[in-house]
Amino acid sequence: MLSQAYITAALIVLVVVLIFLLIFRIRHEKKQLTLIKRMKLEEFSEFLRTNSVEGTIQQVAGKVSDLLKDVLACQRIVFLRKQRNFLELNYYHGINKFNRSDFRIKFSQPLAELLRVTFLPQKLLHLEGQISQPVFKKLTQLGFDVFFPIFWRDNLYGVYFIKSSFETKTPSFNLLLASLAQSLSAAYHIKWHESRYTKLEQKVTSQSSRSPERVREEVKPSLNILKLVRHRNSETIVSKIINTVAKELDIEQVAYLYEPKQRNDKVNVFKEGLSATLEAPDREAYEQLRKQLGRNGFHDIDNFIKREKTDTGLIVELKKAGLRYVTLFPLSSRQSGLLAWSGGKSPHLIARQLELLRPHTLDLVENAESYERVEEMSYTDSLTDLYNQRYFHKRLHEEIDRAKRYQRSLALIIFDMDDLKRINDSYGHLAGDTILKRLGQILRSSIRAIDIIARYGGDEFCVIMPEAGQATCKRFMNRLQLKISSSKFRINELDEDLSCTISLGGAIYPDHADDTEKLIFAADMALLKAKESGRNKYLLYNDPEHLVLFQ
Repeated sequence: MLSQAYITAALIVLVVVLIFLLIFRIRHEKKQLTLIKRMKLEEFSEFLRTNSVEGTIQQVAGKVSDLLKDVLACQRIVFLRKQRNFLELNYYHGINKFNRSDFRIKFSQPLAELLRVTFLPQKLLHLEGQISQPVFKKLTQLGFDVFFPIFWRDNLYGVYFIKSSFETKTPSFNLLLASLAQSLSAAYHIKWHESRYTKLEQKVTSQSSRSPERVREEVKPSLNILKLVRHRNSETIVSKIINTVAKELDIEQVAYLYEPKQRNDKVNVFKEGLSATLEAPDREAYEQLRKQLGRNGFHDIDNFIKREKTDTGLIVELKKAGLRYVTLFPLSSRQSGLLAWSGGKSPHLIARQLELLRPHTLDLVENAESYERVEEMSYTDSLTDLYNQRYFHKRLHEEIDRAKRYQRSLALIIFDMDDLKRINDSYGHLAGDTILKRLGQILRSSIRAIDIIARYGGDEFCVIMPEAGQATCKRFMNRLQLKISSSKFRINELDEDLSCTISLGGAIYPDHADDTEKLIFAADMALLKAKESGRNKYLLYNDPEHLVLFQ
């Protein structure tokens, strides 16, 4: 039987080993984060914007390869490009003494479905049985353990295999790698659209001598729609698409009604060549008409009204505005739309051309939405899901410019937690992170629809309040201070509720400052004095109490 001393010694050794492993893991992840931070957020976002919109495939692929090597410490890289029915070697780094055929993979539908699951990196083991055993064995022998695909919707363009000295399971590694993959996918997809444009252009040239009128009416509109592929704003691209549709199909008057991204009560309306008033309908009226129209081509509005025996509703409003025909014309798989028009060619010809344009417009809008989702990731704080410091500065400049242009006021509030350090020291950083996450949820539910809230860094947050003066700012600070101080923050790991308080400082444009830097300084000084005067307090920059504290 083991002695008590032996058991105690073994336990001590075990604890020492666990502590050593924990320290090693912390240092390793710290080193990894330090390396990842070499790429500043601004530089990374600019890379996504420039290369997803303007860069050629060669430029984007070259930048992605550089980042894999320099930022993500990839010692070995292989990229297999899809060429017809095979994935074939297109780029490699860190390997030698091989034949290109060693990496040739037969492309199949099951493999395509597996690769199109996610942009996130996956373990090489997931491909066992999906690719030939010799190729799988070669990749394994070379130490490749992670792969990630390059795809857009149903189009798979290739797959990367990497071997990194980093810990590949961390969220920061996965998020950055997925963003690089999405950026390269966007470049490939733009090239794909442009190749479609070239093919259509060639079709115009080859057929113009045989049927010039038919080619002009059915192919040329598609050409001009595809020219919009590099527009990346899903809101402004709607107006560009409808403008192009109206111009190419010679439609005199058009109204486009479509669902907003947010679940608003009102539906968006875009008009082209329509002088009559057409108010944004409520969602109920819009949904009712959309269901009545169904999927069967276009409808003559007069005949529709007679058939439905109605003299009210959205369809009647469209008629009053001078529109004669209406059809379903969705923006994307998630946003429906109705197109109403009058004038121009035969409605049957216009309806047929709209049918030809529909898949192109769906692609354009969904491409823009996908790009915006990636750009939003670069603007989002991963812990709280609030906007980050970079987005805060961008929007503050924009909102001050707008306030200046329309001669309106704007409030800026900066606040931080009074006792986060105490919580971290007493309960651990996990407890502090839990409170910051919960704080983000409270903040999102406390602001107006037009307000912008961001995590500035650490435990410091900012709120931009357009069209808010001193009274509105003080009311909000008071309400938020009371809401936070009265909240209980559940820490599941501790099975305990914690409480915390915040201190807030506010400043108003143009009352206290006439530019961005001065406004931030004024709000920051108000916060400083609020903390110096006892914490759990809010102050506006020119409050009498604030002025006394400055003396």
